[in-house]
Amino acid sequence: MSGGFFEYQEMRLVDLAEPLRCKIALNRQKPAWASDYDINYSESFINEMSDIYNQIIILMAKLHRMDWVLSGDDGESDYERRLAIDLSKVELDDPCKDDEWLELARDLMC
Repeated sequence: MSGGFFEYQEMRLVDLAEPLRCKIALNRQKPAWASDYDINYSESFINEMSDIYNQIIILMAKLHRMDWVLSGDDGESDYERRLAIDLSKVELDDPCKDDEWLELARDLMC
């Protein structure tokens, strides 16, 4: 049963990743509507935030694929092959998508 081992708990990582990605966009773009509290991080710290965001997204994909194995839906031999496919679809931090994240930031008040 898919989702049986972790009970889809890996999806809770989205709750960490999305606000973090919003903060990254706010700090890169520094929109006029953002408060000083939102946009006061150094470039090196923004890079660290980006790295952590990427790690969370990758971890989420790995945990989801591991869940399939531990739940008996896939075997060990399927894990690497399917993980490679899943990871190829992962959208890592991309500064070109900051505008999309700023829209979300306004909605979520990140």
